[in-house]
Amino acid sequence: MTVTIADVARHAGVSRSTVSYVLSGNRTISPETIKRVEGSIAALGFRPHAGARSIRTRRTGVIAMALPMVHGPHNQVQMPYVWAALTAAQDSGLKVLMLTDDDGEAAIRDAVASALVDGVMLMEVQRHDPRIPLLTRLKCPAVLVGTPDEPHGLPRVDFDFALAARACADHLHDSGHTEVGYLGQPPEAFGRDVAYAVHARESVLAALESRGQRTVWAACDPTPAGVVSALDDLLARQPGLTALIVYNERVLPLVRDRLAGLGHRVPDDISLIAICPDDEAERCDPPLTSVSLPAEELARAAVRSLARRIEGEELPAETLLAPTLKIRASTGPRRGFAGDGPRRGRT
Repeated sequence: MTVTIADVARHAGVSRSTVSYVLSGNRTISPETIKRVEGSIAALGFRPHAGARSIRTRRTGVIAMALPMVHGPHNQVQMPYVWAALTAAQDSGLKVLMLTDDDGEAAIRDAVASALVDGVMLMEVQRHDPRIPLLTRLKCPAVLVGTPDEPHGLPRVDFDFALAARACADHLHDSGHTEVGYLGQPPEAFGRDVAYAVHARESVLAALESRGQRTVWAACDPTPAGVVSALDDLLARQPGLTALIVYNERVLPLVRDRLAGLGHRVPDDISLIAICPDDEAERCDPPLTSVSLPAEELARAAVRSLARRIEGEELPAETLLAPTLKIRASTGPRRGFAGDGPRRGRT
């Protein structure tokens, strides 16, 4: 038999309107009455409908993921983030509203102003992102996935690109590589000033240069023609290049094929390090030395942080996921180098 508000009222010895007010929070009710009504709700197994619960808590149980969807191969890179976020939200009792507009400002404004969502997870953060000051003006709980130049006090979750860059640079330096190239994200990502693309490039170049390693870099479209153009450009500008760091997982097989086509063997002639998820590195032939990029954990950490923020918890300004360097078959000592071997204590 379905338990009704009237049943709860009779059990608690109060009016039906009092039960409604306890559920909605629209009027001040004494703590003793609230306790008695909640006790009756528990004893009878009464389940208020979702509308009543949302009125009482002023929450919808929905979070927005603001992620401009990029068409083409890069879309495949975005999907693991999306699926991991959906799973983490479900585990937290939340649903996800996808906001995929290119600019995102209007969609965020509408979702927040209409009380459709309890909070916003901002993806593909730009260095100067107009969505961030908008969220601060809206006073909406929000978490940034990425690090802008000015976060306006919003908590952020990110991958530690500086530590990843140092791990790559140290490993190559220990192996005698003094001329190193860097292949980054597609030109479109730099054109939009996406923070992760810029920070990864700047971190890698700074780490290499601080160790006295000469370097060149290029943005790289994840197409055969894009890889040919970018890689040939690097080799033309730095003919003595003996190592390559790649942060663009969709180009990894194409880079290997182009190097082979040019007569460069991996790792005998050119050592290759990728910044990518483990499964992408292990899928290549040879398996790639890599700094593991925990894409799914990044999304899960952001959802968990947003859930805590919605509950009113104070979050650290920055949560960084640490990288792990995993040495596989694609790196080795520079030809003719007789060094002391890898430094101890590094993973």
